Amino acid sequence: MKAAGSLREQIELLERRGDLVRIETEVDPRFEIAALSKKLEQGPALFFERIRGYSGCSLVLNTDNLRERIAAALGTDNLGLIPRYLEAIKNPIGVRVVPDGPVKEVKTLDNIDLLKVLPVLTHHEQDGGPYITSAVIIAEDPARGIRNCSYTRLQAVGGDELRTLIQPRHLFQLVDPAERENKAFPVAIVIGLPISIRLAAATWGAHMPFGFDELTLAGGLQQYPVDVVRCETSEIHVPAMAEYVLEGEVLPGVRRQEGPYAEFTGNYASVGDRHVIKVRAITHRRKPIYQGLLSFTPEHHSIGGTPKEPVVYLGVKTCVPGTQAVHLTPSSCGCFHAVIQIKKRHPGDGKNAIIAGLYSIPDIKLVTVVDDDVDPFNPREVEWAIATRFQADRDLIVISGAKGNELDHSCAEEALTAKMGIDATKPVGADQRFEKVRVPGVTEIKLENYME
Repeated sequence: MKAAGSLREQIELLERRGDLVRIETEVDPRFEIAALSKKLEQGPALFFERIRGYSGCSLVLNTDNLRERIAAALGTDNLGLIPRYLEAIKNPIGVRVVPDGPVKEVKTLDNIDLLKVLPVLTHHEQDGGPYITSAVIIAEDPARGIRNCSYTRLQAVGGDELRTLIQPRHLFQLVDPAERENKAFPVAIVIGLPISIRLAAATWGAHMPFGFDELTLAGGLQQYPVDVVRCETSEIHVPAMAEYVLEGEVLPGVRRQEGPYAEFTGNYASVGDRHVIKVRAITHRRKPIYQGLLSFTPEHHSIGGTPKEPVVYLGVKTCVPGTQAVHLTPSSCGCFHAVIQIKKRHPGDGKNAIIAGLYSIPDIKLVTVVDDDVDPFNPREVEWAIATRFQADRDLIVISGAKGNELDHSCAEEALTAKMGIDATKPVGADQRFEKVRVPGVTEIKLENYME
């Protein structure tokens, strides 16, 4: 099956699968939509037809809250997702520049008022205001031939102004040299994208060095090029099938208060003086679909966690060739708990997988290793393996004083954390006592033949 190349294609796929509900009741972008999203965070995608205060647009949430939906949108399944990712990293597909696209259907080039055009959501009770949370920021440095796609939260304060926290990563490496020369730096804020681009923008690590074009990774993930068009006010190229593009620039030397905002860990981030973006133009599709994202939900954690899995997989497979799959669990905020499935060949493979997994990404504080007869994406099976194949005095590893994540407030000062590994694998050559029972025909039987 061909991967979805736009948000609309992904919505059509969700509807065909019965994974999307359309809501015709008018809803309020302040808290009400977020409340519905939270209530159904593990349920269907939600398509809101009528948004209070906004006509001519709709809104969708929860499109990517389950890993199997992400895989299906890329034309694969749970086990095929990591191989697809590895192939995309190895063989990215370049963008295709086109002269025009649907995102150019409506253009606003002056008198910008973001909160009159966009149904920006207010999510949590103590948030500093409405936030754009699903946007991918695209920045380019034509002189160096560099394009970068990334996420950063965007607080809409009214008019043409956005405030944002730019972490010291790749986007900062583009913005900072311009700011040192007191120059504004152009950016494009893109809303309403397929999962291929959303995942690519969240991918980082040694396999995505500064200068790696995430849009080419997206092309590899969907297995065909991303079509891009040039912005109206800058040389930046953006996905032609996007729903909205906000063309702006990061103002040099300007900092204003941003926050608080609820982070992926379910805690509020601190208030601080942050970068300011002035929006110069808005382009969008006719009857655009605003794509929302509620933080601290399975959707947030799936988008953040799925791109980390190939990084962990490569690190562990180098040490344990029998590594089969890796899952960063949504319940651990998509980063703190890795379940690693191995085909155990030697005594000690389980503990080696633990060590390699904990080493692969600093955020990980728990690694559980299971055999190849345990589904790493099924928490019931993982807990069963711990309950029946693990002994704490023999199979537990604890490491104190390791570097953790600053947003994990259980850490000591300087984000020092304890890390733990659980070897829930059976012994090599284990007898029938460790064999997982099976019912013949359970995978082949069709329930519709028995139930109306």
